[in-house]
Amino acid sequence: MHTRTIASLIAVIGVQVFAAIAVMSLHRSEAWLRRALPYVISVAVGVLLATGAVHLLPEAVEALGNRSGLWIVLVATMFGLYSFERLFHAFSGVSAEPAADAEEAHERGHHHHHHASRPATLLLGSFMHSLVDGTGIAAAFAIDARVGWVTALAVGLHEVPHRLGDFALLIHMGIARGRAAMLAVGAGASSLLGWAVVAALGQGGSHQVAWLLPVSAGSFLYISLVDLLPELQHERRPRAVLGQIVGLAVGIALALGLTHIPGA
Repeated sequence: MHTRTIASLIAVIGVQVFAAIAVMSLHRSEAWLRRALPYVISVAVGVLLATGAVHLLPEAVEALGNRSGLWIVLVATMFGLYSFERLFHAFSGVSAEPAADAEEAHERGHHHHHHASRPATLLLGSFMHSLVDGTGIAAAFAIDARVGWVTALAVGLHEVPHRLGDFALLIHMGIARGRAAMLAVGAGASSLLGWAVVAALGQGGSHQVAWLLPVSAGSFLYISLVDLLPELQHERRPRAVLGQIVGLAVGIALALGLTHIPGA
């Protein structure tokens, strides 16, 4: 097995371990993590935005050429994600990006159950989400190891609010805390399936894998600008807003700086 393939597998597993630690920590220290979550989201937005625009898109152009098909795939990815999330929410009553729903559920209290929500529906959305994450990490590693590690960082930071949102919503649906934690963590296992798909495609050459780069870039841009950034707009306290702006800048700096580390 190729060294970068092994590295991508380690990164995919590491992301899920990182998210699992966050869920288990929320299980024990909910108040502290709820205070920290807006700043984690700020850093995640910065890393996702910079990774998609500064790393993945240029790598896609270099690998595939500046052809119209690349930009069509990018736009189609963002359109597809929007359509999936809107239809998923319309038919299930659960957001495909559950952090906002989780906050709303917390404000209402755990005893008022979400009428249209079903644990299986929520977990299906998380399964698909993690599948895309695993594919994105593996595709980035297939092109360049440094971009792969930055992509893994971006996905890892995004997985924290996503997994915490799953956990909070499952509790809101009446699932016991211990079982909710296991289900929230287990939903991330599909990222390994995404990794396996890319690893299999990689055996036939890197050209097919390169077409996953605009898909990853589109998903990162969509998640950062449409799913996560609007969540930060609700904050009105000047000190907290400043902290979010600093977190955003830190995230961008991390994504830009990591690929310039010698030997990274």
